[in-house]
Amino acid sequence: MRDPLKCSKIKEQVAVEVKVKTFQVEEQQTIIHCSLDAPYGTSYRIWKTTYLLTEKGHRCPLVAWRGICLAPQWMSIPPGEAHFTLIFTGLPSDCTQFSLIEDIPEANGFMVYGHSPQQLGRIPGGGVVS
Repeated sequence: MRDPLKCSKIKEQVAVEVKVKTFQVEEQQTIIHCSLDAPYGTSYRIWKTTYLLTEKGHRCPLVAWRGICLAPQWMSIPPGEAHFTLIFTGLPSDCTQFSLIEDIPEANGFMVYGHSPQQLGRIPGGGVVS
């Protein structure tokens, strides 16, 4: 039997009507640029269990990170300032305040409470959100 895709003769022509359906895919992300002031150097990391929590209890999970290691690995930095970026799913449009929670099974998780999505600049704990 011959492969119909390899045939060189066309037996019939078929009119094909193509309808283009438009659609829009929107992906929202919340990108937080952070800096860590470490005058004596340090090691740092972020846990996958980190999330943003809105004032209404909506959680936006961490989906990507740049310039920082994911636990259990550690990243060492010399004395100075370290910069890293955390990317979360998008905050709801009605969000007026959120907290950044690093929910970890040990002490000293990173937590920043009551930050406004409209704010830029320094946050408590020596970090910067922009």
